[in-house]
Amino acid sequence: MGYEYKCVGAPERAKRRRGAKSRSDRVAKAVEEVIAAEAVDGWEYQRTDLIPMEEKAGFLSRPQEVHRAVLVFRRALASQPPSVHIPAAVAPVAAPAPVVEPVTREPEPALQPEAEEREEPIRLAAENDEVPTPAPRVTIGSARKAPSGLG
Repeated sequence: MGYEYKCVGAPERAKRRRGAKSRSDRVAKAVEEVIAAEAVDGWEYQRTDLIPMEEKAGFLSRPQEVHRAVLVFRRALASQPPSVHIPAAVAPVAAPAPVVEPVTREPEPALQPEAEEREEPIRLAAENDEVPTPAPRVTIGSARKAPSGLG
């Protein structure tokens, strides 16, 4: 099935609307109105794309890159009938039913964890390593005093 596509510029300014308190709500209502207007003619909303463009702000200004939002719509082409795949009729073939014999098994005994006796108690790795104690700080000269008036 083929489709035809249509691109519509997204609204750049959102008018104040009843029930829309924030700017985001206003923009959402404006886009919603464009989508609803196109849906009347059978267009289905697909996505919104940002198209980079170079534009000049004034006659002597340098071009700047600006992104414009475009709403993309599609609808099915009316010229082509919808293609429907109709499978050919297949005659049923009677196959002999397989004979299933019940299988009997003895239940397996539940695995019991073996109780191991250890000579040493379990210790953490951190307990095995000795941690050296830091050497005391030695200050040479007079001890500094905190400046007065800041505390």
